[in-house]
Amino acid sequence: MAKGCKRRKITEGGMKIKRQGFKNRLKSFARYEGLLSKTSKILFVFVITVLVSTSNGGCMSMNATNKEKKDFIRSISFSPDGKKLIFSRIRTGELHRIQVYNMETGDLAVYQPPEGERWIQAKCSFDGKRIVFIAMPLIGNKEDIENAQIAIMDVNGKNIRKITKTPGLKIYPSFSHSGKKIIYARPDAIRKSGRTPAADYDLYEVDVETSREIRLTHFEFFEISAPYYFPDDKTFIFWGDPPGVYPAVPESKNIYVMNKIRKDLRAKYKYHNIYVMQANEKELKPYLVIPDHKKKYNGSGSEYTRRPALSADGSVLIFMSIGYRLDNSAEGWQFYQYSADGNHRQITHLNEIVEATVDTKGERLVVVHESKQNINNIVIYKVKDGTSQKITLPDQPTHIINIR
Repeated sequence: MAKGCKRRKITEGGMKIKRQGFKNRLKSFARYEGLLSKTSKILFVFVITVLVSTSNGGCMSMNATNKEKKDFIRSISFSPDGKKLIFSRIRTGELHRIQVYNMETGDLAVYQPPEGERWIQAKCSFDGKRIVFIAMPLIGNKEDIENAQIAIMDVNGKNIRKITKTPGLKIYPSFSHSGKKIIYARPDAIRKSGRTPAADYDLYEVDVETSREIRLTHFEFFEISAPYYFPDDKTFIFWGDPPGVYPAVPESKNIYVMNKIRKDLRAKYKYHNIYVMQANEKELKPYLVIPDHKKKYNGSGSEYTRRPALSADGSVLIFMSIGYRLDNSAEGWQFYQYSADGNHRQITHLNEIVEATVDTKGERLVVVHESKQNINNIVIYKVKDGTSQKITLPDQPTHIINIR
């Protein structure tokens, strides 16, 4: 390390990435914040390596001093009426902030959190009256992920209330259809070393009025995301990487250990990790399995299904799998519409897709993808015919929603 160079940490959406073992930690960053193809991982590592070796005598900085623009968009969703988009956004020199874009008027509003907090992963209630999000405390400029809480507020910024009281990281909150409870993911452990700072995830729900938390699953997933209730508010869908262990070992060794449960599941189901179940079910069985992936989708044969998105009535299911990019030069993640007969239809044809979700009617799919290094774009697809429209956000918010 060059003389005078201080060890730095990069934080994003609650995840901490130390400079030690930087290449492998980039993979953890990509896994949490968005799905990157193998090609983009290599490119990303190459770019960062050049920056490290050529700037500040070997010191790396991820702020504006590197003249590197960034515009990340995460946790995007439609408002129930389909007129607005709500998402978390982080730009060069800014903290993560919740923004709402009105597609009819072009108005871009931003919620200003109180000092000492970062707000992420916001979603509207089904009646459009409230927003649920993660309130992440800050200690200085560092996120206190062990004390993150689920919070709700009215869409106008009034009546903020933290629903959960327990310590520990919480992620991916989503309202039930009745609005009386919230489903979310929570890890059992926060690790001080190893590939990720959190592990052994399961799904929980919390009662909005009483703050009573109930554990829904008991599988200790390595990763988990996209939990949504079906209309009965008992059945839920989610994506989860099967139980396994990333041991607390030096990152440079790149050691990955699978326990017997994970090995058996991998052998039986490959990488089909979308599940539909109710509370306390004992068997972990994927809802969606593509038996002949390579033939059906002209991919590489990598059997992956993940990132489900569900319409409000539960009739339209969108999921992520391997497909071709626009230039057909390399495979990448694409979104498909589920069909019970197995003839799933590809909707997107984009490079470097990060995430997507469907509107309440299941008619439109909003997709975030990386158009160039560290710059995200938004594209809306019609599910029925695959036609698309690019959404261009204003550079600056048109107004701030004051928190009261």
